[in-house]
Parts: sequence; structure tokens; C-alpha cells
Amino acid sequence: MKRISLKSLFLYTFLSLLLFFVLLFLTLPKFLILDKILLKNGLYLTAQKVEEGLTHISLKGVSLYDQSSKLVRFDSLKISLSPFGLSLSGLCDGKSLYVEWSLGAKKLRAKDFTCLGDVESLSGDILIKDGLYGKLEIKGLKAQELKLEELSLDFKGRVFTAKGRAMGFNLVGDGQIVYNPSNPLKSAINGQVSGGGTRLVISGSLERLEIKR
Repeated sequence: MKRISLKSLFLYTFLSLLLFFVLLFLTLPKFLILDKILLKNGLYLTAQKVEEGLTHISLKGVSLYDQSSKLVRFDSLKISLSPFGLSLSGLCDGKSLYVEWSLGAKKLRAKDFTCLGDVESLSGDILIKDGLYGKLEIKGLKAQELKLEELSLDFKGRVFTAKGRAMGFNLVGDGQIVYNPSNPLKSAINGQVSGGGTRLVISGSLERLEIKR
């Protein structure tokens, strides 16, 4: 009589479960899953056209809202899924925004992206891994009644340096990051820039930056 070893039984069970979840993932409506995840985080997405592939979702005419305003729009948006995470590649007015969200690290890249609700344009190359690293450049950010012409943040883990320009004055400063490992985009940012008799407080998060006088 042939006996099955405990190791073989474990391997067979693991492969069977893996195959089950892969088949389940491939057959489920991915857009509905995405919509539920966004709603759980207080976000709302609309799209004029949705196409689903085995491992991706392609959207046209996309807008993303929170409870108070429109956050971003895309002419086209592709979300690709893998066993290790997902990537998001969006285009709007010929400018791109790319986000990679994996187990090891999170990345954000943009060049003169102009379709965000609160700013005129965004450029950056950010790595999120036990802190924030890289540079973020923002143009046309409103600070109450003041419009910040430029703001550049240089992230160095749990701290950052900042440069800006408002009303013709050059502003410099720095600040700290309270890193949130469970949701890095909600990591708190606290700092300030000053110059020419103007002082601005930088607060909020990477997800939604706030500037106040």
C-alpha cells in the first residue's frame, strides 16, 4: 500500500488552494472589487468606459472624488494586478502619473501632471519604504487667500527640506514626517517655510497636502 507523506499532502493542499484563489480572482468582476475598496476608504470613482482583462482594468474618462471635492481626473487609466501588488498608470492631457504599490515598496512618478484638483501641476519621483524618499514639486497650490507659486519638498525618510515661492518672495524651511506604515499615503507631514515676512505652515499628508498662513 502506497502512503502519502505529510509533506506531499501539505504541498497538494497549498497548490489546490492557490489554484482556487487564482481562478476566483480571474473570474470576479475586478471593477466592482476596486469600487468597494475605494468606498471603504471614502473615495468615489466614475468612468465612462471600463474594460477588464485577466490581470488588468482599463478605464476611460475617469474621475476620483472624496467626500468634498474632485481629487484627480484621467483621460485613460490602467490598473495592472500581480501576486505581489498593483501598478497604476494614468494619462491626462498628455501627461502621465504612475504609482506602484507592492509588498517591498511604493513608488510615485509624475512629470508636470496637470489634472489634480488642488494644484496647477505636480512633478515628483517618490519612494515609500519605512519613510518617504525623493522629491515632490508642486505649482499653483492655494494657501487660504494666498497662492503658492512653487513648492519643492525633498524627502529624506522621516524629515524633509522645503523651498517655495510666493508673492515674489523665496521661502525656505523644513519639517518632519510621522510615518504611517499601515497607510503610507496618510503619513502626517508637519513643517514650515518662511521668507520676506511670510510664514507658511505645511501640514496634512502625502495624500492631501495643506498649506496655511
